Amino acid sequence: MTAKWDMSADVVVIGYGGAGAAAAITAHDTGAEVLVLESTAHGGGNTLVSFGGFMHPEDSVQALRYLTALFDYSRSERDDRLLSIFVEESAKSMDWLKSLQPDVSFQTYGGASYPQLAGASAIRKYVVSGARKGATAFAQNLWQLLSHAVEHERKIPVLPLTPAQRLVTGSTGEVIGVIAQSRGQEISIQARQGVILTTGGYEFDQSTLLNSVKGNPVYSLGHPGNRGDGVRMAQKVGAGLWHMNGVSCAFGIKVPEFESALLIAAGAAGQILVDRSGKRFVNEGAIERHAGLLAVDLFDIQSLSYPRIPCYLIFDEATRKRGPVSRTTGLGSAGIRHAWSRDNSTEIKNGWILKDETLAGLARKLGMDAKVLQHTIDLWNTTVRTGMDALYGRELPDDLRTATIETGPFHALEIYPCLLNTQGGPKRNEWAEVTDPFGVPIPGLYSAGELGSIWGLIYQGGGNIAECLAFGRIAGRNAGNRPDTNG
Repeated sequence: MTAKWDMSADVVVIGYGGAGAAAAITAHDTGAEVLVLESTAHGGGNTLVSFGGFMHPEDSVQALRYLTALFDYSRSERDDRLLSIFVEESAKSMDWLKSLQPDVSFQTYGGASYPQLAGASAIRKYVVSGARKGATAFAQNLWQLLSHAVEHERKIPVLPLTPAQRLVTGSTGEVIGVIAQSRGQEISIQARQGVILTTGGYEFDQSTLLNSVKGNPVYSLGHPGNRGDGVRMAQKVGAGLWHMNGVSCAFGIKVPEFESALLIAAGAAGQILVDRSGKRFVNEGAIERHAGLLAVDLFDIQSLSYPRIPCYLIFDEATRKRGPVSRTTGLGSAGIRHAWSRDNSTEIKNGWILKDETLAGLARKLGMDAKVLQHTIDLWNTTVRTGMDALYGRELPDDLRTATIETGPFHALEIYPCLLNTQGGPKRNEWAEVTDPFGVPIPGLYSAGELGSIWGLIYQGGGNIAECLAFGRIAGRNAGNRPDTNG
């Protein structure tokens, strides 16, 4: 306990992204006095650097059936009550957003990530419409709506550059405040009713990644403020952890010019992925965009290495001239963006894309056996000409039926698994209370968002922002209505 408080509020929200904003708005609307702490200079977190979409269940029964199947297949820990509450609350998110801005409009952009599962037809994904352009336009629309509701409509105070250091507990272990850093000094903040952790994940914390996530190296595309602070603070006061191996992970490249990795959507016509030996190892067209790590995290016990990290995107000169290597080239964390050249020539000049006149020469530059790479390319060209991918038992779509790799020079782009975000952290219950390893709530401590997410090894696209909105509201509602236990 601390002898003197520098500041006080009914509810202190730690982290100002989508979950923090939803929690702050809802707690305020219960009548509570709310204070938000943010470790970086600006709010938004992963919500602002994401695509901005959120999952919406069109039929609660079928949606729950689909989500349950994701856990059955992945063997991840599942909390049926938590899933049910998530579906129920997510169905209210669009109406809640309309309550913040009545003229808000939405557009759909897809559905279930795994349409082969029962109940998949009940899953739809939506974004907030608006005039903004670019890869994060929909996220900007959503964040503008949320941040305006926090800062302008409700005038909830937000303290930027004020990272929380640790939680303060009372004599019986209840959370009663926060110690934070502000302008080089420690400050103590009383939370009369509760603290809500919405600090995001640990994609920029190498120690936690090395101890939780299989595969190496793994780079990050998410918000650089996500350093695992919430995990450590919750552990310190006795929280139990779950889903620490769960991640949303795309493919990307890592180049010296940028701290963040840059996003790549691999597998367009005329491209194949090969491992470090030069062998094709995956059906490129079937990689779910959030499951890149699951495609490459094989550990080989003979070589004692990850033979698919890095892997290589191989294509020829004809494909190089057709356009950028992917539809989503160059986007990195916190709005970092590289303007990818139309014909990939700038990236070749930068040394990001390796080039050689012959396949044998390219193999040497990649440290591969030239015969192995040549055999892989020969098999691919046969696949294209016959229209049947014998390795994966699929008939090729029309856009691949002329996609041979035979016109030199030949090119290779080094590909890594790159985290969009992590899912693990302190487990919460259906009231968004953080629980100890035995499932007992820690009084006064709540969480929302990707910190201690419901998602396990298999992630549904749009699920994290849906969770931010749903459990942000649940946490804000329960913390805001909790009696003041500090006298």
